[in-house]
Amino acid sequence: MQIGFTLDIYSDLETVFSWIANPDKAMVWMTSVAGGQIIDLRPGMVGITFRDRVEEGGGGIEMHGSITAFEPNHRISFHLESRVNRLDVDYRIDEVGDFVRLTVTSNIHWKFPVNVISLFAGSTMKKKIIAQSNEEFARLIRLCEEREAPQQASALT
Repeated sequence: MQIGFTLDIYSDLETVFSWIANPDKAMVWMTSVAGGQIIDLRPGMVGITFRDRVEEGGGGIEMHGSITAFEPNHRISFHLESRVNRLDVDYRIDEVGDFVRLTVTSNIHWKFPVNVISLFAGSTMKKKIIAQSNEEFARLIRLCEEREAPQQASALT
């Protein structure tokens, strides 16, 4: 399942990147991430491994991850794996005139038995992920812009 978003944020590259690349700051706008721990630090960021606790709907799951790409103030990519899925997420930030464009691409691979469930409920699952992501990205935009009014991200299918 692939899901993509494009957000235009009226802020600078450094501010936006810090809200994505800094785990403590990311937990402020990512509502489902309840905690995390760095397992192995690496120079240059690529190869850093970590563990996150994701909670929603009263349940929780542990995800193991690694940073797969890193370009300061431009790109950070993660590979995450849990007992129910594998997830690759790529965040790219580009300066466009007087704003910053954040492009987020997610590729989700469900494991058994969720992969079977996704055959029947995949569109519902995708809609739920998009709705949650829109809420989180609206929060990210507010934090980066330091404004009260949220802007919506547009989903790409």
